[in-house]
Amino acid sequence: MNGVKELTFDLENLDYISSAGLRVLLSAQKVMNRQGEMNVVNVKPEIMEIFDITGFVDILRIEK
Repeated sequence: MNGVKELTFDLENLDYISSAGLRVLLSAQKVMNRQGEMNVVNVKPEIMEIFDITGFVDILRIEK
């Protein structure tokens, strides 16, 4: 992700996220904290519940 200043994950079609998917988001967020901005958009209520339970709501910038 060298040189990337803005990264957006559109989760509109995501119905399920595994722990592996959560790790990908966390890793991407760590990189983007150093070099730019990351946004997560179009999060379904089921996925938002997982983000809430895992504390990801405090880590990710989630646009509602």
